[in-house]
Amino acid sequence: MDIGDFFIESRQNRRIGAAESSAARASQKTESLDKRVEYLEERLDRLSLISLALWTLLKERGLTEPQLMERIQELDLRDGVLDGRVQSGLINCPQCGRPLSQRHRKCLYCDYKLAADEAFDGVVR
Repeated sequence: MDIGDFFIESRQNRRIGAAESSAARASQKTESLDKRVEYLEERLDRLSLISLALWTLLKERGLTEPQLMERIQELDLRDGVLDGRVQSGLINCPQCGRPLSQRHRKCLYCDYKLAADEAFDGVVR
């Protein structure tokens, strides 16, 4: 083997190693995403069951389908957009005045802990 072949083979081996490493990272990421999807599907199934249970209880107590649909639209429009999603408005920290993250119940700047006033405060983004 001459020196040119040695360098070509060495380069090919590095490229093969890089490709194998990249494939391994992609495989790990896929596994992680699969687990996340499974978790979200389980959560969606649970929330669907809870919603159905609540609706059947309310229906037994005299609420109607049009009343339900009206309330769904009212809640959907709270953020000003009829898009089938519930989003809370942006709020500022009572202690430092900076915007609070919609995903956390404490201020990222001053660690002020916001008390949950409603049952769904931690669920609605």
